This record gives sequence, structure tokens and C-alpha cells, in this order.
Amino acid sequence: RNDQVDFSFGAEIGAGGYLAPMEADDEASSDLDTDTNGVALPGAKTIGVTATTGIAVGNYVMIGTNGTDSCEIRKVTAFDDSTSPKTITLNAPLGYYHADAEEIQEVGYSGGLISTLTLDAKTSDHMRFTPGAWESIDLPDPTMEIEPRYFLGSGAKRNFYSAYKGQQSLSGTLSNFELLNGYPLRFPIGTVSTTGSDNGAGASTLSAATFAGQYEIDVASASGYVDDDYIQVDVGALSEVRKIVDVATNNIFLDYPLLFDHDSGVACNEVTSPYTHTILEAVELPGISWQVKNRDSTENASNDWIRRYFGGKIGQATLTAEEGGTLRMSWESAPFLNMNHNQYDHSGITAPINKFDASNKAVTVEKPDTEPYYFSQGSITMFGVEFARVANFTININNNLEPRYFINSSGERTPSAIFEGRREYSMTATMVLPDSISSTASTKTLFKELLAEGDYGSGMAGFDIALVFTRGANDTLTITIPAAADGVAGIGGNNQGAFIRSANTSVSTENPVSTEVDILFRNMSIVVKDSEPVYP
Repeated sequence: RNDQVDFSFGAEIGAGGYLAPMEADDEASSDLDTDTNGVALPGAKTIGVTATTGIAVGNYVMIGTNGTDSCEIRKVTAFDDSTSPKTITLNAPLGYYHADAEEIQEVGYSGGLISTLTLDAKTSDHMRFTPGAWESIDLPDPTMEIEPRYFLGSGAKRNFYSAYKGQQSLSGTLSNFELLNGYPLRFPIGTVSTTGSDNGAGASTLSAATFAGQYEIDVASASGYVDDDYIQVDVGALSEVRKIVDVATNNIFLDYPLLFDHDSGVACNEVTSPYTHTILEAVELPGISWQVKNRDSTENASNDWIRRYFGGKIGQATLTAEEGGTLRMSWESAPFLNMNHNQYDHSGITAPINKFDASNKAVTVEKPDTEPYYFSQGSITMFGVEFARVANFTININNNLEPRYFINSSGERTPSAIFEGRREYSMTATMVLPDSISSTASTKTLFKELLAEGDYGSGMAGFDIALVFTRGANDTLTITIPAAADGVAGIGGNNQGAFIRSANTSVSTENPVSTEVDILFRNMSIVVKDSEPVYP
């Protein structure tokens, strides 16, 4: 039943490293019990270990100290005890940062289940976020390229002689969902930094450097920090806000892993709302994981069908709104590296079936209770003129992603990596013409801007655009073109703003007369101010 489906997503720090903090009972001492040999970073599939005694391909290991650190569970797909250090290869990349000498233990696995698979008691689901109010998803289940071969002289009578497995591709679409906050906005663009308002309580600094993927930090003094309050780590472009879930001496445990590296000595102040989230472009797009749980009509959890897609990037996206409606977004194209699921057995195949993962567990999805951004709350300003008669607009983002399939020995025929191409932005809008003016008036209009081509006498500069949606006090979404970091549009490379490519004012039966505007622009930035402290 579609009304029993839960969909959620989470950020990835390393490509394919989905964030799923888990614990399980350890196996007998005769099975693998070792440590990391060297640092294991988010996104790593092959990691160094001190020993491989007792290891077996197909068994599961828990990386991280049970109940205290970033525990995550992966299946072993290969190991090599002839190298220095010895290595094990996992079925999916790591999601968290793991220091040298962290514990690795085999966990109990039988009949498609891991014994006592639980969420770390100190934290929460890290793939818990929902992008907004959605209705349908085209999920990125694998598309199998089955290739027929026609061998001559085989007696096949023009039919293909044999079929072979080709590459697998995974690409999904989440269309036309209503924005309830700014969570999904950064994924087709880049990074997000968050700052809050100082609450005058805990105020200290990091006593040691931290790394992306950690959710335990050490501060010089934990005085004033309180469980369930929020802490801002660092300032400026690297600032992040996290909920405090445990304070022990000068160690603070956070509810969500850090997305940036932070130097020792940076500020760590307790903060409160409003929170300001600044979204800026990045060369490499952030990774994203999707998870879907289907539940049957009897609501029997033991029958849940769970699929997890990882290593994703948002290739194409749109932001759109029209009169009488709400601000909506679409993730038009989202290719992924791979997936796993919880369907273990098959009567005709020796279990487990392809892409099965016994650590695949249902997620408690966090449902926002905020209002959408209504079209009636928005304003659009172009070349310094606010347009009150906008009927609709759409912003298009295209990252021209290209999945690549490199040679590898894993046996997987899924993409090896997803690379970003040229970034393209455009905007279309329907605007009702303003009141008539004298033909000699100097008023800026769309028609005049079209003819100017963004050249105001000194070279092509383009113009500025600002879109602002205001839901209330300290609750705004602002899109700035060109990006706020660049300031205003100017002449020269890496400095120009927006250009009108067409503004066709046709004669039709509709009144009042309107113009269909097509705009090209170079870059943009987004600032969201709201009461949501933690952005994935």
C-alpha cells in the first residue's frame, strides 16, 4: 500500500558511505576480533586491519567500539593478509570517520538476520530526513542491461543465440514535492553552513581537531553545556549546528555526524533559534542516500520490504511556483552507485540473493510540522525592480552528471563513480506586463532589458535577481543571483549576472497581456532562516 511507504534520505560524507549507526552482539572469540590499522575515512571500502584471523567472506563486521563510537556494520566481500597492513574489503563504503586502532568485531549472522541489531543508544537515525510533502517517487532500482548475442552458424534461425549480463544503472526521480524547509536545496548545489543565536550558556573551544564523520568532540571545558541544547561548531563557511545528546567530562556526543573537518581551538558555543543556513556552490556535489520502507496492509513489521540506495548525487533539479500554489521542488535526476535490501531468500537461488544486506534496518522518519512556502509570500526583484505581477516561475539546475564504469575486480557492474559536468542554470517565468508608460520614460522593463542584452555601455554584465519567500519573523528563504559571495553583477569573467534570452509578448485571447521570459544566469546562492537547527 502506498500510504504505508516511508521515504527518507541522509547526507553522505564519502561517496556511497550511508550513515546508519548500528550495534550488534559480538560473535565468539574465535571469529574476527581486530582493530583498524590506520585511519579509515568516510567513503573507504577497503580498510587496513591488524589481523584477519577468523575472517570469512560473506560474514558481517562492526567497525567502531560497540555503544560508544560511530558503529557501523558492513559485509566482508574480500580480504588480503599478504599486504601490509592487512586489509578487508566491504560491500559498501564507510559512512563515518574511524581513528587508528578502533575495534572491529564479527557480529552474529544467521538466516538473513543479525542478532540484536539495534541503533546506537546515544544517537538517532541519520537517514531520518524527509525532503518535503511528496506523493510519488520513481525509485532508482537497478536497470539491467541484458545483451542478446547473435552467433552466426548457430542454427538460431534469426533469434539471438545467448543473452549476457551488461552494466547496471540506478537513477531515480522525486518530483514536485512541497518544500517545508531548506533540507533538499543544497544537494544539487553544494555545501551548507549553519549559524545560530548565542544563548549565553556553554562557550568553549575544540581541544582537538575533529574530522568529517565524527559525532563525538572534545572541548576545553564542558561547563554550561546541557543535554538537548544545541552547539555551533566553528564559524563562517564551516559552521555546523548539532544537538547535544550527552556530556561526559569534556567530551560531547552529538546527534548527527559533522560534515566538515574542524581545527583545534575553533569556537563551540551553545546557540538557539533563529538559525541561518547558507547554501553555496561546490565543485563536487554532496553525496546522498535514499531509503524506502514498504509495509503491508496488516502493518506487520516483520514483512517490511526495505531498500537503501547509496552513492547518489542530484543531477538535475527544479524549483517552481505558480499563482495560488506553493513553492515546490523536484529532484529530476538522481543517479546512484549501488543499493542494498532486506530480501534474503529465493527458491531458485542459493541465499542470500544479490545486493542483500542483513544490516538493512527500518528508519524512524522525521516529519516536519512547518507550513510550506506559499506563492503569495514571495517577491521577485530583477535589475532593481520588484515585479508584483508574476504568474509563475521555474529555476532549472543541471549538473550534467556522468556515471562511469571503470575496470575493477569486485564483480559489480554498477557505476564506479559519478562525475559532475558543466553546471547550467536557467529560469523561466510568466509575467504580466506593468501599467503603460510613456515611450520616452526611463523605466526599466523586460522588453528594454531583452534588447540591452545585459550590456549597459561598458560590456556584458547582466543584472541581479532576488527571490524571497517570507513565512514569518525570522523565517525566510532567499535566492540570490549572482551568488551572494560575488556581490552584484559586473562585467568580466566570473562576475556576470543574469541575461534575458527571450521575452516573447504574443497576442492572444488572454488578458492582461503577459510575457514568457527565459533567463540564463551563471550562479546563485541560497540563505534559509528558520527554526530548524540541524541540516543534513
